[in-house]
Amino acid sequence: MNFATPLAFALLPLLAAIALASVLRPRRHAALAVAEDGVARAAAAVPSWRIRLRWLPTLLRWTAIALLIFALARPRQGLAVTLLPEEGIDVVVTVDASSSMSSTPTSPGGPFRLNVARDVVGDFVETLDGDRVGIVIFQSRALALSPLTHDLRAIQDRVESLRSGLVEDGTAIGLGVTEALTLLEESPARNRVVVLLTDGQNNAGDVDPMTAARVAEATGVRLYTIGFTQGPGGLQQPGIVDAQGLTRMAELTGGHFFDARTQTELAEAYAEIGELERSRVGERQFTRFREFAPIVAAAALALLVLDGTLRGTWLRRYP
Repeated sequence: MNFATPLAFALLPLLAAIALASVLRPRRHAALAVAEDGVARAAAAVPSWRIRLRWLPTLLRWTAIALLIFALARPRQGLAVTLLPEEGIDVVVTVDASSSMSSTPTSPGGPFRLNVARDVVGDFVETLDGDRVGIVIFQSRALALSPLTHDLRAIQDRVESLRSGLVEDGTAIGLGVTEALTLLEESPARNRVVVLLTDGQNNAGDVDPMTAARVAEATGVRLYTIGFTQGPGGLQQPGIVDAQGLTRMAELTGGHFFDARTQTELAEAYAEIGELERSRVGERQFTRFREFAPIVAAAALALLVLDGTLRGTWLRRYP
């Protein structure tokens, strides 16, 4: 909920001041005819409901005016975010699903790397509301689990189904990047991004990772690489991840390499990637709204009609 013309609320202090002055203003009281009969005097001393509710029309009037000011502020609810294609972000999340990811715990007795990746990637996808997201996994071959889509619920379903064994085992980093670039081939977005997560070195496929990175550079796609390097016992496993190669791939395209040794660091890496890309396109804006001003104005009009009716009938001051 927001207000299209919030400056209208500047009228509220003025309304409050006028209402307060009206309440505190001295009033002249009509002369009363005193009955001689004691019973009549006692009956006249008991206030009727008309007397007790004589303040109601005034309250209705001030409430109606306040509602009219509220309507002038144009309360509205955003219904849809519209991003011009050249200002959007298209992201392909590329995840290593090799056997080492699904069988190596992040710590003794802890979850496996792929389970941790699934949770972190799911959280990352939630931050991309309004952007298009695609999912690619790779082992000895690459497999697109989802094309680019705004349907984050569908993407979350794909993320939750991430597992090893969909293709033969291996770590084809070059093919994983190439498949992601294929999804982005027709993308009109200004910012096109591939986020690659792996815990190993390229050992399969016929596309060298640096060759894939050069294709990304040539097509204007930024490549972020994440090396998930923590091994059992909480110690980094040297030589498992080609950190130097992943760094070169990322820097060639204007991206960054992240060395994630824990689940927290992995989450921080994805969060930083989201912030970096969001800062490049600026703030998204709602362009379709549900306007509540007519409803509020109609309520104010109804109160004014009720005020006039009460003043002219049941609660009129003079016969």
